[in-house]
Amino acid sequence: MSIPHRALLPPVRTAEELTARWLLVAAEGDLTVRAWPRTDLWVQVFDVDGHQQSALVVVEDVPDRPEEPFLRNLAGLVARVLAEQTAGAGTAAFALCPGTARDVGAADLEWATGLVAACAAEGSRVLGVHVVLSGRAERVL
Repeated sequence: MSIPHRALLPPVRTAEELTARWLLVAAEGDLTVRAWPRTDLWVQVFDVDGHQQSALVVVEDVPDRPEEPFLRNLAGLVARVLAEQTAGAGTAAFALCPGTARDVGAADLEWATGLVAACAAEGSRVLGVHVVLSGRAERVL
């Protein structure tokens, strides 16, 4: 992967900066190559100043629609990471990455609202939820 080291990346504090970051990840990373059509979920954590913390996490082959236990477990994990790496003051960002080209739809909005609500229940803030497709990143929430 040729993405610059996280210390060299500009901070991400706004929806526009997050969109640009997802486009960089998609363009420079080897994360969109799939053996079959599936949807992956990218998770990134930023500190209070917008600096990337830890590595990008890729959850492979998520279901078409979010499931409550999955959302709860993921939100709990995100809260723990934020507590450890940002003293709870950072934010999380998510990107759904479908394996096939398509328009953003109702299932994406369901994922976005579910992720934001589950994280809020854990006391975590979400900077945004995007759908990343080949060459584009579209903000859902």
